Amino acid sequence: MSKKIIIDVMAGLLFVILLGYSFTGGQLHEILGILFAIVIIFHNIINRKWYSGLKKGNYSKKRKIVTVINIALIIDIAAIVLTGIISSRYLFNTGIRISIAVQTHAALALICLVLIISHILVHTIDFTKKSSGKLFVRGTVIAMILAVLLYTWMLPYVKRHFNTVKINCKEVIMGEHVDADNRNIVIVYFTRVGNSNFENDVDAVSGASLLLNEEDKLMGNSQVIAQMVGDAVAGDLVSINVEAKYPSSYADTVSVASNELKSGELPTLIEMPENLDEYDTVVLVYPLWWWTIPKPVEAFLKSYDFSNKTVIPIVTHGGSGAGDSVKDIKSVCNGTVIDNPLTIYCGDIPYCRDIVSEWLKEVFSVSDK
Repeated sequence: MSKKIIIDVMAGLLFVILLGYSFTGGQLHEILGILFAIVIIFHNIINRKWYSGLKKGNYSKKRKIVTVINIALIIDIAAIVLTGIISSRYLFNTGIRISIAVQTHAALALICLVLIISHILVHTIDFTKKSSGKLFVRGTVIAMILAVLLYTWMLPYVKRHFNTVKINCKEVIMGEHVDADNRNIVIVYFTRVGNSNFENDVDAVSGASLLLNEEDKLMGNSQVIAQMVGDAVAGDLVSINVEAKYPSSYADTVSVASNELKSGELPTLIEMPENLDEYDTVVLVYPLWWWTIPKPVEAFLKSYDFSNKTVIPIVTHGGSGAGDSVKDIKSVCNGTVIDNPLTIYCGDIPYCRDIVSEWLKEVFSVSDK
């Protein structure tokens, strides 16, 4: 087997694994991304004669198509690497908080998938035949449809229904202590656990905001993040609890949340503290629902006086960052709400303890100036 084939096979396998980000987690995804970039560099070195031959010879129909696809691939992969570095939370951790970089990175990866399929098609189709052009166009269109389905349905479906996430609480939650400069901190969180009537066979999957601990008990994404923050700053924890429970099914919960958003009605909260007078800092941890805060979080914010308090949002999400949630918090909260929330992708929950600590250091450092 030639070096070229080995490199091509490695690049293909790595690319497929990278598409399964939900299963590898952020840290392994970044490591594999670096390996993929290195393999692509070797691929270009092996095929360096293609570059020197760009200005030579005549351009047939096939050569024109190959050239356009190859240049598009080069640009696309370069953009994937750039957006990957910008959105890195482990190997580079640039500190740049551009939520659109993550979505752009994912979109570029799917464009790359279409270009790779087109690249394969153009090398396998016999362009001397009259039907070759139509065959190539049809194949490319099918590849585009598959890419869209993969992004909007296939991967989210598999992630939510099959990617069970089990964690060791001590390893995941405990970590570095952060100096909060003698602040009185309360960590308030909203999660599906404790607020849903779960069936016995409900799946603990990150896309549905659920995990399993070492005792096989359900924990919510926001609950785990809140405990990380509590461990870092030694703050008190408060769970937002609703009287009317949400359904067991994630899809049904999404539907109920949509109806709540349309109606504007706030749920009744139960088992909540009488006031928050003893605290000067509120770390608010919540999932992004329909691009904003869940209605129980809004009900909480409208139930207390936040004057002379700092509100620090932390958002768990499935790819949309903080959405409009910070703006919406400011519209209902009379406290000082920081503008740069920590956004954590649902698949990264078990691996983000260090990121939480570093972010809290930045927040408290800026707030103290």
